[in-house]
Amino acid sequence: MKFGLSGCGGGFEAADVQALSSFARSAERMGFHGLWLNEEHFQGPSGGRGRLCLSPVVLAAFLAAQTHRIRIGFSVLLLPLHQPLRLAEELATLDILSGGRLDCGISRGGNPGYSAAYGVDPSEGREKFEKSLDFMLDCWSDKEIAVGSHTYAVLPKPVQHPHPPIYVGTYNEGTARWVARKRYKLIQHGIQSLDNVRRVLDAYAGEAGERACVPLGRFVYVSQSDRAARTELEPVIRELTERLRRAGVPSRPGTFPDRDLAPDRFLEHMVITGSPETCAQKIKELRTHLGIEYVNALASFFGLLPVEQLRQSLHLLSTEVMPNLVDPLESATDCCCGKRGTKNNQKRLAVSVLEKKGIANE
Repeated sequence: MKFGLSGCGGGFEAADVQALSSFARSAERMGFHGLWLNEEHFQGPSGGRGRLCLSPVVLAAFLAAQTHRIRIGFSVLLLPLHQPLRLAEELATLDILSGGRLDCGISRGGNPGYSAAYGVDPSEGREKFEKSLDFMLDCWSDKEIAVGSHTYAVLPKPVQHPHPPIYVGTYNEGTARWVARKRYKLIQHGIQSLDNVRRVLDAYAGEAGERACVPLGRFVYVSQSDRAARTELEPVIRELTERLRRAGVPSRPGTFPDRDLAPDRFLEHMVITGSPETCAQKIKELRTHLGIEYVNALASFFGLLPVEQLRQSLHLLSTEVMPNLVDPLESATDCCCGKRGTKNNQKRLAVSVLEKKGIANE
């Protein structure tokens, strides 16, 4: 299995901004496969707690500069909010600067507030999404692109050939089928019920999509024992569920019913938590029931988890959970990595999780 970290800060939202480089380098040493950045807007700490969401493309460039092997992905960019020519140039630049480590996660988005703020008609979201994606892929190809009355060779081109892996996020079965037919990859966010995840994965697999290569987001917290994990996480879950309720998340199709925002139910159905042994068992059950081989840990709980608990959880996840689930000699050229076409990418092997180092407090 592979493990990534996900959030608007790559899973490190609980940390101070100045500590992001330290966390990223430590995550690479500990064998995490990818850092995935969410695009969020109008998000900041409330009462001094919570997440400060930075520009994902700028943050991705910063994290790429701090690391050497770990992949940098988006989970996801909201494509209709972006000018596709500019985004194609920026992502190609990021792929070059990172040495071909970019995973391009996108979606058409479903937040009406974002659409209104960016002047996007929600009824045109799907059409604009598909046109923008096709245009970006044309920009990354060898052909010239018609822009107005002129044609241009759009530069730069990505290092990965023919382009960085395209991951599409959706809660919708019909879109999942479309993703598979287009031979793109699927990514699943942690803010949805496992019943909906199963339906989406079944739809994707029904069109020959590879469910084992789907990064699945889940809230993850590891502690010394089941009792300690529950005690330490309960206040975080109470605050998180209240914020999710105020944000209206349960009303969005495909997420989860309002009843699951009761803290006890949320802990049971939406969070992988407990001792290392318990967490490893829960992940094995996900692998068995869903056929997934990639877990994206939403480790910061939207920035509400105290930073020392974040350090502890990542340390235990990497040293006590992952070694029981990850083959340290696993090739980085398999389907989940998206490595295509670069000499350095073909040589790289997955980072060994036998380096049992905790998150460095640099």
